This record gives sequence, C-alpha cells and structure tokens, in this order.
Amino acid sequence: MKRMFLLVTILFAAVHFAAFFQPDVRPGYGVTDIGWLSDYFPPLKGTNLDTPVFYMDSGVEGPTFLLMGGTHAREIAGIVAATIFVENAVVKKGRVIVIPYANKSAASIPDASGKVPHFLPINSRSGPRYLVYGDRRTDPADQGIPDPEKFVHPSGFELEDGSEARNLNRQYPGLPDGNPTQQLAYAIIQLIKAENVDFNLDMHESGTPEEYTDESGQVKKGSRLAYTLVCNPAALEIGAMALLMLEEQDISFNLEESNPEFRGLSHLEIYNATGSLSFLSETPNPGQDRWREKPDVINDPKYPLKLRVGMQLELIRCLIEAYNMYTGEELLVEGLPSFQEIMEKDVVNFMN
Repeated sequence: MKRMFLLVTILFAAVHFAAFFQPDVRPGYGVTDIGWLSDYFPPLKGTNLDTPVFYMDSGVEGPTFLLMGGTHAREIAGIVAATIFVENAVVKKGRVIVIPYANKSAASIPDASGKVPHFLPINSRSGPRYLVYGDRRTDPADQGIPDPEKFVHPSGFELEDGSEARNLNRQYPGLPDGNPTQQLAYAIIQLIKAENVDFNLDMHESGTPEEYTDESGQVKKGSRLAYTLVCNPAALEIGAMALLMLEEQDISFNLEESNPEFRGLSHLEIYNATGSLSFLSETPNPGQDRWREKPDVINDPKYPLKLRVGMQLELIRCLIEAYNMYTGEELLVEGLPSFQEIMEKDVVNFMN
C-alpha cells in the first residue's frame, strides 16, 4: 500500500511539475530590478508562460538592448549566456534587459527527443547547480488546445507541421487574443515598445554542420544554420561590422538576412512591429543532431558548451560595439567574461 502511494505521488509530481517550474537565475550586482513579462501583458500572470525579466540600468543615458535566451529551451547555450550576463555584467552606460527563459513553459518539460536529460548537474562557483534542457515548443498542457493540422500564421504563411503553433519563434508579432504562445510573443513585443528597446538579440542553437550517413547509407549534410547571425535588413550593416570584429577573435559566423517570405520569426517581425534592430544567433548544439544516439551537450569534444556559450557572449560584445560605432550612441557593459576566459575556465566558473 505504501509503495502504491509513493508511486502515485511520484506520478502526480511528474505530471504537475510544469506548474511549479521556476528558472534558476542568480542575479549579480549589475541587476537593478526584476520584473515579469506579465507586467506588459497581464493575462500571462499566473501562467507557466510568464517569465522573469532582469533590468540592468546604469542610470546614465544611452541605448537599451534586449537580450533573450530560451526561445527554444533545448538551445542551452543562449540560456547559459543570458544567465552569465545577468550574474556577472554591470552596465555603466545605457540599459540592458535580459530574458533568460523566453519560453518558460518549454523549459518546464524535457526535450521530446528523449536523448538528453531534463536536468544536467554542474558545479558552479557556489556549489551544485542544474542546467535545464527543455523542449523546442510550449508544453501542450499550457497551450491548452490541440495542435492544428497545419500551422497558419496570421499573415497567411503556412507550415505543414501543426505543432509549430507552439513554437514561439513562429508567432511574432503575436496576438493579444490568440493562443497562449501567440500571447507570449505579443507580450515580448509590448515590452520592446514600452521600454523603447533600440536593438535586440534572440540567441538560438542549431544542429552541428557535420556530415553524417543516414540509415540508407546516403551521406547527408549537417545544419546550414550553425555559426550564423541572422539580421533584419535594417540591421544588416551592424551585423556585418560585428562579424568582422568577431573574426579578430578567430570566430567565424555566416551573415544572413531575414527572408521576408518566412513569417513569424523574431529577427523579421520584431523590427517590423517596433523598429527595434533585430538579430538572431545560432551556435551548433550536438543535442539537435537527429543522428546522434547519446549526445553530450556539455562536454562534446568538438562542440562543448563552453565553446558555444563563449561564442554567444563574444557576439554580444561585438554587436554592442558595432551598434555604438554605427549609431554614435554608447552602451557600456563591464564584467562580461571574454571568449578566452570562458574557454580557459569553463562556464561553471562564471555562474553563481
């Protein structure tokens, strides 16, 4: 009887875990305020899509930069880079707003592939801690409605996979009366408008660029998105300048312009809706290679987490510098670890 009770308790906890999930972000001295995304769209309050927002305001006039990780919660380099920013950086001029878990609901459930554990133990500078490896899409329980047969963006753009209705990066600019994931996108747009965000970066990961042999024996190419910065056309020159600076660190990224025919993506729609110059970064995550049976998303010998996070952080630094040079304004950030420091000391030594 006791054993049966314990089993029922465990099952209940597993089913209801999402309702209790809260991101583990431990603010550093540079954080001046903490709010919630529901502050900009109250219907999110009390739902698993509401997410913490960290404000790092110098008190000195300058541009406002929005940094987002966790749009897809299995793309952990962006989440960790955003977390390290919050826990280490200090803004000396201008303002930075950080959303480490843009889709908190997606982080509350494990990756649907089942190949990577939901929680990955690490030893941070204060002791044991866990990284969360979530899913690409909103938890179906939080969406509350079945996936449609196919996804149709309000613009009329269509995708055959109906589950893309739960993909935050297909929903922009969102709808105030839409499904929960559309409302999440709408809330982010409202934040950007209310806070007069000048430029923004949405950090992602893709599969690796490695060729592989499929089950039929055919050699297939890896992901073309790995090592890419996608820019809204209005932000293309700043993106190009940033990648030239990145090359000086022996880090090579491809420059890509938003495709206006592919609707709903942050780098296209955020600028179109708000005028905020928009960028999206992609680093290669072995956990997203379908052909890998047991991917190691932290210590892969070729694509370790420290490499991917270091690249994201260095790109942030270069984007800020390029924005400053291009506009004549100044956003000044101190305390952010360099690519070399991340590679030498690993990410865990920059997490509280």
